[in-house]
Amino acid sequence: MKYLYLVGGVMLLGLTQCGQVEADNCDQQLREIGELEGQLFVESQEVQSDVRSKLMQSYAAFANGCHDHDETPEMLFRRADLLRSAGKFEEAMTQLRDIHDHYKTFDKRAVCAFLVGFIAEVELNDREQAKKTYQQVVELHPDSDAAEWARQSLKALDVN
Repeated sequence: MKYLYLVGGVMLLGLTQCGQVEADNCDQQLREIGELEGQLFVESQEVQSDVRSKLMQSYAAFANGCHDHDETPEMLFRRADLLRSAGKFEEAMTQLRDIHDHYKTFDKRAVCAFLVGFIAEVELNDREQAKKTYQQVVELHPDSDAAEWARQSLKALDVN
């Protein structure tokens, strides 16, 4: 019986340490991401494309390895922004939809929904998709700033 308690204690200790190792790894990844973000605009206003690529990979790796971390939706949000700036509009829209659908408590959730419509309108010139998305933003997040932006965008689309 003592053996079972000993094994159980060792397993519990191992799980606790494993959780700590994972948390330490996530913290290390966040530090590395911070360093890369500091290199994104070096001595100019131009995005450093090699750093952007590394950052997109780092954000994705962080989300995959630290999916329950509080910073995960923010890292994915930043990744979506970099995807858009790299001209990968469809991927950015997919990333934003995923954030919106899977991180219900993320404080930029309504903004994610709005940006899907914005990218459809501005980058892809898909007015119908933009209208549908803006209408969804108003329906799902009626009291948000994003809903107000969506209402204004809908008016502008109706005028043009």
